[in-house]
Amino acid sequence: MGAIPSLAPRLLKAGMPFGAFLDPVSNIIANTVAYAPSPTPGSDEEGPAPEWILSKIITDTSDRFVFELPLCRHRSHGLTLARRSLDGLVNFLTTRFPYLYVREALSYLLLVRADLRAAVRLIERDRNKRRSASSITSRTTMVALECAAVCARHPEPNVLVKASLITASRLSDVTTLLAGQDPLSRTTLESLAELLKQEPASFDDLTNLSLDHLCGKEKKKKNKKRKRSQQTSQSIEGSRPQKRRLGPQLTFRSTLSLKLLLLGKIHGHYLQALAKLPRDGLRKHHHCSLLKGGYCYGPRDPVSNIILNAIWYGSTFPTPQKFELQFKVDMICTRMLARMECCSFYGLVTFLRTCAPTITEHDAIWYLFRSDADVHKAIRKLKKHGHAVCDNYQDAYRQAAVVSWHVDPDALVKFATSSLNMESDKLPAILQGTLTNDAVECLVMALPPTKSKEQAQHLNQVTSSLHVLSKKQKRFISEFQKKFRRDQNFFVKKIKAALSVYSRQKGVGAFASVLRFLASEF
Repeated sequence: MGAIPSLAPRLLKAGMPFGAFLDPVSNIIANTVAYAPSPTPGSDEEGPAPEWILSKIITDTSDRFVFELPLCRHRSHGLTLARRSLDGLVNFLTTRFPYLYVREALSYLLLVRADLRAAVRLIERDRNKRRSASSITSRTTMVALECAAVCARHPEPNVLVKASLITASRLSDVTTLLAGQDPLSRTTLESLAELLKQEPASFDDLTNLSLDHLCGKEKKKKNKKRKRSQQTSQSIEGSRPQKRRLGPQLTFRSTLSLKLLLLGKIHGHYLQALAKLPRDGLRKHHHCSLLKGGYCYGPRDPVSNIILNAIWYGSTFPTPQKFELQFKVDMICTRMLARMECCSFYGLVTFLRTCAPTITEHDAIWYLFRSDADVHKAIRKLKKHGHAVCDNYQDAYRQAAVVSWHVDPDALVKFATSSLNMESDKLPAILQGTLTNDAVECLVMALPPTKSKEQAQHLNQVTSSLHVLSKKQKRFISEFQKKFRRDQNFFVKKIKAALSVYSRQKGVGAFASVLRFLASEF
């Protein structure tokens, strides 16, 4: 800093500990060097005193307002570099990961000492990511990075984003420059500045490059001395009694976030079920039975349960002819689908807690989330972790049906605990791909008889209600159906126009890639 006085103002404006996908100190150096504003008169003169620089970096902890996240705009004037960096770190995590609250983001950052890469990896582990979704060039990562730079009041956010791409594509060169020098020489900083002025390497190489790859590459750069010290410490730890490994339940404490994430997985299962049902049947009647009784809990995987429960409900509790729509449905009400997803959520949690009464609601949601909303996988995990689990599922199904507002819990219990009149190897083959109308008929014929007194009473009530409805009520239902049809025609027209424009601009294959991306997010 003393050899290059112009670095001081650049550090105070752009020296953020995030963005370059390195450790926090290296990020600060790279971001400071990458930011090169136009020289001002007197920039080559003697730099400010170190005490003054530190006063602009370190936050005054006696001011209680500086710990408010996010800080109000009228209080954000004159924030220190550390405080602005905290805003950027928290903003990156809350933007990158859905349903992550500020308090959770702060807990992760505190746990990993403000190392953004480590925080991302820890969150991905807690959220059961099978692969690192934080690809360097992914839109979510780039948007989160730019939002973090703006939130941290970086003077030129695009400079930080570009420096991050360059650093990720030339990681070996950057780490070589930054390694082994304390302090860094003027020549090294000039070489780093020239490197950060270049264009990023081929984006094809960066597409599949994730934070895990970056961490792996950096580990290979560690010297042998540090490896020996690590091996020594590991041997010492190995001789001691093994401590419990830090599990997701210790870091993943927000029940509300878990609920929303589990609902996201359940939503993904419903989208898959909608895609598997035959199009004509879905537009005519399957949509109604799915929204009334297509729960995702049952004896099989969630998607198969949704399909089988919907088909069974439609055949067991058919919609009266006078209430059937006289047109084909092209869209499903979002609120109605969300209602069914919430019913399935409460049914899953109740089912699991009935089978394992000792676990809390938070634990039940966590096990279901880690099992992709598959209650039977969650039960296997519970047994593996030593929990006592009841193998009699009748009461669990009954309790789940009650909290899910099923019209006939006893009939659902009988259906869920009985077997289909079909060969065991034939059912998976039918449910594996997209169903046809013939396949649905085959499933309907294989359904076991589940008639009960409640079902008969329900059908009698529905039939009798047809004669009880007044003229105003019938007119209201008719007008509501007409309004739905008008709204449907409007939205379908707009969606088709948007897809047509998008296909002409990006190509037909681009739309398929968007659908694959959306499917991967659930």
